[in-house]
Amino acid sequence: MAVLVTGCAGFIASHIAEQLLAEGHDVIGIDNFDPYYSEELKKQNLKELEKHKSFRFLNGSILDKELLKTVKDIEIVNHQAAIAGVRNSIENPTKYCEINVLGTVNLLEQFRDAEKFIFASSSSVYGEVNEIDLPCKESSQPKPIAPYGLSKLHAEQFCEMFTKVYGLKTATLRYFTVYGPRQRPDEAMCRFITSIFKGEPIQVYADGEQTRDFSFVKDVVQANMLAINRGQGIFNIGSGNRISVNNLVNLISSLMDKKVKIKYPGKQEGDVSHTLADITKAKKILGYEPKYSIEQGLKNHIEWIRTRV
Repeated sequence: MAVLVTGCAGFIASHIAEQLLAEGHDVIGIDNFDPYYSEELKKQNLKELEKHKSFRFLNGSILDKELLKTVKDIEIVNHQAAIAGVRNSIENPTKYCEINVLGTVNLLEQFRDAEKFIFASSSSVYGEVNEIDLPCKESSQPKPIAPYGLSKLHAEQFCEMFTKVYGLKTATLRYFTVYGPRQRPDEAMCRFITSIFKGEPIQVYADGEQTRDFSFVKDVVQANMLAINRGQGIFNIGSGNRISVNNLVNLISSLMDKKVKIKYPGKQEGDVSHTLADITKAKKILGYEPKYSIEQGLKNHIEWIRTRV
């Protein structure tokens, strides 16, 4: 099949494009190397994809309608491109609206005759959830507390609208804290592991007792591959388990067999206390089944960073 992967040089999208190519699909990737984090890291990811004859790259933005018009005969759109970062979105909400919402609408308009449109959303749409209301179900009321989550929610709604109005089959995957090789260097997991390798103190926001449902990137790739042929609507993609940040740091320290120093600089605006996915729907409809425990995923992530520190 001919698949368009947006944000193809990024963390998750590069893994998805790699798997699509491995399974014999033709892939067109688009990326504009947004300077939110190192362009060099993205170029390394792209270099691996360009080894495949079935891969073609377009350097540009999903905001560029003329560029999108040059992409023909696409069967599947896998839309991963976005500007990420909850805290950064608080400082620049307009940019998040432009890229995450308008960029998604541009793609939906241009490729509304595609066989399937897969959209990468986020658990950030749920916002602050009381412990009693966990795990989050797809039917839970979205209450985003930062522009990033709100931009993802609005993009989801446009996907739903294009299904109703134009008959475009869409699958929205709400990711819960994805980690693994190629992760953005500013993400907590990357920062923790890198700091431990360097013998530097780790910064843990709030008191460290906040919990997260961490999803290993290969499990997220699995969900995207399944969504090509199965299911429409919204699906939570997580592990279905959670761990406190303090316990996560202790686990990383144990796996690396290194002592760790922790600093607690205080709570960050836009951070939620707890996340936990109910993945019943994804299991039933997509056939999604997380294969990596937090220990297995961390070992992979640690080894990847070890070669780069």
